[in-house]
Amino acid sequence: MTATAPLPFPVTPRRPGDPEADVARLALAHRALRRGCRLLADVAEEAAAGGPWSPRRRQAVVGFGRAVLREVHAHTAREDAVLWPVVAASAGAHGADLDPLTEDHAVLRALLGRARTALTAFAAAPAAAPALAAVLAELAGVLDEHVEEEEREVFPVLRRCVSVRDLARYEAVCARGSGLRQAAFALAEVADACATPAERAGLLAATPPPLRVLLRAAEPRWRRRRDLVSGR
Repeated sequence: MTATAPLPFPVTPRRPGDPEADVARLALAHRALRRGCRLLADVAEEAAAGGPWSPRRRQAVVGFGRAVLREVHAHTAREDAVLWPVVAASAGAHGADLDPLTEDHAVLRALLGRARTALTAFAAAPAAAPALAAVLAELAGVLDEHVEEEEREVFPVLRRCVSVRDLARYEAVCARGSGLRQAAFALAEVADACATPAERAGLLAATPPPLRVLLRAAEPRWRRRRDLVSGR
């Protein structure tokens, strides 16, 4: 079975001999989401173990955590609404079975709801840390498994069947729709996930000039927040 949502824009499948779509930025976005969730899980486990925690750090964890959860939710929603229909229309019978990935998204959304509730409880009382740690560890584990399956099953189809233009349109959709604050957070999170200077250079080259300006403004504050959350 394949995705049945309406097409977000007219799709032109890749033809033999056309250049392959570059999935590097999608992989980078996945890495950023996984790192964010794993950081939250590790920090919550530390809080659950006890020890001194300042109210300022707890407040930072709650704010940072909510932003990470929003980004995971937005990413899965965009895949369901935009990327999966594009993949299905481009690949036809040669595509991946997207239903298991869509089902994973439903599981992730339920976990995100539980995590938001647990963050709110932690904001009110440090004693809620063990419950928060449990749900965040589960979320990080499910997300890891989902992303690995998606990259294994869908990325080859993207390269083989989806045109460069249509993947660029999807990436443009990803760059829209968030408020300025969340867009700044997401940009800085993805930039921080770059493993090499070359990877960062590639990201910046593909980022529209207004968003590069936003990234330059947002990165220092994002790093300070991350360091406070991490306890550095």
